Amino acid sequence: ALALACASTVSANYVILDDFSGPTFFDNFYFNATLDPNYGFVEYIGAGSALLDSLAYYDAATDTAIIRVDDTNTYTPGVDTGRPSIRAQTLNTYQYGLFILDLAHMPGGACGSWPSFWTTSMNHWPEHGEIDIIENVNLASFSEETIHAGPTFPGDVCEVIGNVNTSPGQQTGTQTTYNCIWNATTSDYGTKTQYSGQGCSANNNNPNNFGDGFNLAQGGVYAMEWTDELIQIWSWENGAVPADIADGTPDPLTWGKPIFTTWGGNCDIARHFIDHTVVLDTNFCGDWGNAVWQTSSCYDPVAYPTCSDYVGANPGDYSETYWAVRSLKVYQWSNA
Repeated sequence: ALALACASTVSANYVILDDFSGPTFFDNFYFNATLDPNYGFVEYIGAGSALLDSLAYYDAATDTAIIRVDDTNTYTPGVDTGRPSIRAQTLNTYQYGLFILDLAHMPGGACGSWPSFWTTSMNHWPEHGEIDIIENVNLASFSEETIHAGPTFPGDVCEVIGNVNTSPGQQTGTQTTYNCIWNATTSDYGTKTQYSGQGCSANNNNPNNFGDGFNLAQGGVYAMEWTDELIQIWSWENGAVPADIADGTPDPLTWGKPIFTTWGGNCDIARHFIDHTVVLDTNFCGDWGNAVWQTSSCYDPVAYPTCSDYVGANPGDYSETYWAVRSLKVYQWSNA
């Protein structure tokens, strides 16, 4: 009962801080064209590129901001940097808040794709943390919710308990790893081993929460609450979104159990998560995609021995690899 009572430390006193929507959506974003830190087969397009206007634009007919990848040309590993894509980052940075992304469409399932909606520190990773709100690779039908932390100092700990030792369970997601320190390989909770770089992750079990299923449901909403005490994440398919979100008066206390929560663990959120930028991107292959390529249904040892071979040769597979954003709203806690 205590876990449920404390599932959120706040009530309905969230007030709007930033509303990114409509024709001015991209005025609030920076297009990061640096090389991908995850070694993806991708070329992020920056301001001034001739491709930019065809990959990132406002669609007045649907009132959505569109963020695409190139789905026309072929690219050769070892010769080309990768398939052109967009890494859109907010100009503003945030310390705590309620982040609500309303999507009409997210990148559909496609071999080699790695779409993500996340927050992180641009200048102090991993010491200042990372929160992955939407993320998975290839043809996955569900999103993984993950956080990565420090360590800030030797011996730092940051672990979650998922539903271990909670009755009834405090989250709807299936916790798969429990130690959030980015290079941890062991945990005190749940699964005792994990690989370095995995962080603490939960699989989203909600209906139509990712890829093709999400799009068939005509989109939906993701929300992430970040306070000095906890981080938690929810998702809803279209038609099941709480009314208070549409009303602009979001109250996490009324939303039921989150997919993922840090509540009950031993992570000092204020210490490990500092000054984040919000990011929307679509990567290809990279550390994660390459690691699972040979165990995925996309793998062909003759035609496509590597993930990059597939991504470079099949532009038509990526016609549905785009984000259509109705809005991104950031709320701040107010004591008024």
